[in-house]
Amino acid sequence: MHDVLEKYRYFWPHTSLETAANWRVVKDKSIYVHDLPETPEQLSNDSRWPAFFPSPICLVTTADGSQIGLEKVVGASIVNRFPYILALSFCIQELSERHHVRGTFTDMLESSGSVAVQFLPPGEELDKAMNAITTVPEEKTHSRIAYSGLSTRKALTNDTFVFDSAYMIYEAKLVKPGKDFAGQPIYSQPWVDVGSHRVYFLEINAIQLREDIAQGRSQILWRSLPAWEPQNELQKRVSVTEEVMADPSYKKGYTPHYAFPSPGTIAFEADAVENGMAIKYLSPLPEDQVQVDNDKARWPCFFPSSAGMITCWAEDGTPNLMPCGSTTIVSRHPLVITPCISYAKINERYAPRVSLDLIRKTGKFGCGVPFINDVVIDAIKYAGNISLAKDPQKVARAGLQVEAHDWAPVLPALPIHFDCQIIGEVTLGTHIMFLGEVRQIRVRADVTPENPIEWFPWANVLPSNT
Repeated sequence: MHDVLEKYRYFWPHTSLETAANWRVVKDKSIYVHDLPETPEQLSNDSRWPAFFPSPICLVTTADGSQIGLEKVVGASIVNRFPYILALSFCIQELSERHHVRGTFTDMLESSGSVAVQFLPPGEELDKAMNAITTVPEEKTHSRIAYSGLSTRKALTNDTFVFDSAYMIYEAKLVKPGKDFAGQPIYSQPWVDVGSHRVYFLEINAIQLREDIAQGRSQILWRSLPAWEPQNELQKRVSVTEEVMADPSYKKGYTPHYAFPSPGTIAFEADAVENGMAIKYLSPLPEDQVQVDNDKARWPCFFPSSAGMITCWAEDGTPNLMPCGSTTIVSRHPLVITPCISYAKINERYAPRVSLDLIRKTGKFGCGVPFINDVVIDAIKYAGNISLAKDPQKVARAGLQVEAHDWAPVLPALPIHFDCQIIGEVTLGTHIMFLGEVRQIRVRADVTPENPIEWFPWANVLPSNT
């Protein structure tokens, strides 16, 4: 990772879990366990996420008349492809000084119905924006842009303003009620309350991408997995009866070191150029957006997202694994993890998944945190392209050991595992968002302050080498 990102590195854990409150050591001290939910007293003392989950950060503006609000959002995520939907989560319950009500900003958002989600390159201007957010209180969110001293211009499709220094901007509006491709109603309201947070669903109207990036003269570089070095044995030996299955069908590629644009991604198909930005407008109706070509159906532009290793048991006790991009956390109390799983038949990329019915039947799933490791990356590539229906030995053939666990399969090679109980689901159009309340967290004993997980929540922009 380039030196400019060094000061933005995040490490977890900060203190030893062996002596930390609410954690216990089990299995001959090979893992640490934390049971959830916490009490209100525990939350008020420390409402930080109880364990690490890789989540990007973005800046969001919204407008209310002549005033412009500014906030940061951790874990913003693309949750549906047709229509192209962005989910943003904001705290609506007072939990602590860290997690407090974002009432002024959300009132502005609900009044205007629109936002601009923005990404600034790491550096002085990003620091000024973040400093304004941390320094100016939430009830004065409309004063933050002026405090930052950064220049802005009006957005293209709504009344908010965007930073001139943003290299990428997603303009979106609160989604309206509609129907999916099977004629079923979706989005009876544009948000859902999940515990301490409100999750807003916003349909993307336009994407602005800096012109030099759109032309390939510069690239966005994103490390989508955290880094970590296991000190103990990664996992026990994995054996299968046959070699990895050959499958001639379409295969999704994967790399944790993602560059956009690159030979492995589609070009950004701009409709116009303005203010040094290439602009793509999206049609407002899903049937007008839909693309059956596997590659052209990919996201039309880069958006930073992380992955969860979603596990569940089949009825016959077979373990299943689905690497799921854009898995994110949407609520702090209870702690809720939300994988979004395809249910609509569009093409090979977006098709009904076996995992969908398995999770519905059990009402449970596991979510492991992958990291940069050859064994883990190879497993993501295989498991992300092979269905359990085609390969009952999918997890073993992906190269991962499975540890028996009543709740959901545990992959001991991964540093962190969350046990999640389904408390609801949201139908989004092509995907189902499962709301998974975390009931227990398991962490490997070799995840320590001396050997922490390392994460960069920001992407970088550099001249292209291609």
